[in-house]
Amino acid sequence: MIREAGERGISGGYYQLETVRERMLEFLGKSPTRRATAVYLVGADGRSGFTEPTPIDSLPRLLDSGLDVERSLWDRELLLFDIDIEYQNFDRPTLAWKDPGRVFRLQEPILTAALDFLRDRLIDPLVLVSGRGYHLVWAISRGSRAFRRLAKLGYVPPTLATRYAAVRSPRGERVDLELGRAFAGQGQVAEYLGHRIRGAAMERSVLPIQLTALEVGTGAAGREIVSLDLSEYGDPIHTRHIRLPFSLYLKPREPRWQLEESELQRLLPIVEIPVGTLTGSEASALARCPARVAALAASATVKIPVFSRQMDRVITEYEDSRLGQWHRNSSCRIADAPAGTSRDGGTQRAPPCLDWLFARANDWLLKPAALQHAVRILTSLNWPPSAIARRIYESYRSDCSWGRTWISMDPAYRAEFYTRLFAGMIHTGADSLIDLNCVSHQEKGYCHVPACRSNLVDFRDLLQRRRTA
Repeated sequence: MIREAGERGISGGYYQLETVRERMLEFLGKSPTRRATAVYLVGADGRSGFTEPTPIDSLPRLLDSGLDVERSLWDRELLLFDIDIEYQNFDRPTLAWKDPGRVFRLQEPILTAALDFLRDRLIDPLVLVSGRGYHLVWAISRGSRAFRRLAKLGYVPPTLATRYAAVRSPRGERVDLELGRAFAGQGQVAEYLGHRIRGAAMERSVLPIQLTALEVGTGAAGREIVSLDLSEYGDPIHTRHIRLPFSLYLKPREPRWQLEESELQRLLPIVEIPVGTLTGSEASALARCPARVAALAASATVKIPVFSRQMDRVITEYEDSRLGQWHRNSSCRIADAPAGTSRDGGTQRAPPCLDWLFARANDWLLKPAALQHAVRILTSLNWPPSAIARRIYESYRSDCSWGRTWISMDPAYRAEFYTRLFAGMIHTGADSLIDLNCVSHQEKGYCHVPACRSNLVDFRDLLQRRRTA
């Protein structure tokens, strides 16, 4: 029997349901005639912060342990697309769980814009609701023309190519370089999707919409945004994963949220479920009701839909767009950086707040807002994107007690990705630059230089002049 309330009431009986396990295997690409196509699983208890890739056949063990289970984006037959729409509040981070009705109502315009855009192109993704937002999931075949075009678009720096050649899955598999390039090309198309969806939703959204977790100024409920989160495309494909439908969602257990045990018992369980014909708010409420979730598992389907031909047309649309043209004509590759933008002298004309960030690369330059600030300022000073990426990369390679940060992540790939993301937004006008001023910089928590005589508006004016020249 499945209890209706309490964190402990769901993992036992619920995870033993055959229909729940069948739905998870369906999402993993398993059918009666073939093995799962996902490469690995990870399971998290929400408390230790430690996850270890494990073979697909370990799913029963992970479920018996009551874990939050995710599958790799890395797949043997498919290239998965994932649009991650998520509410984030930098001052009240637990608000999404404490007031889900409000949070999911605020995200409805963004979800609607995303689905309208995709369905207009005959792409009907699987829509999953989680604790703070949505995942829109679909795929293309690795044997498709769309996949080959993405592999041709994408660039993998030599450092990451070396990592891909060495990485081992739990079954000993390496990441094929063509897959790595296709994932990189997919990131470029994902930026285009982000630009278009964000542009369509902005007028209908009460909250700022960002393309990753960027702090903003203070609003009525704190510094809150809706993130069309593209960050997964800035990391190697073998390091990223997505939660299984019908898995427990255990993020509220993480120590950084500092929730009391009694509060956890009130907020949990939460289960990742398909939205189906429900509104986001209705699905969010259902996800907190174990008996209804169990019934849904008996009737829902969570097979990842494949839209290879449709995405082939979207790739053409991207290539013809202003962003696609900029990607072709403006290299963000570190290897293409011109001489004369030295590490020591390159930011002398920049404001002290940027020098402060570069001097404290760990962990400030891992924050998207700090990277956006660097790209904005250096672009205003006429640095080409490749030189900006190299400057960030040099900071990543400096001795800043990085620990294990760069064991699986690739500093060159990340530097190039975030440079391309933020420079592309400047070029296309998707970045309005409205918050490039000292007051906003202070509100976002990135002004740490007292008695600074610089005025960020001067750099904003430079950028605007360059953009209209």
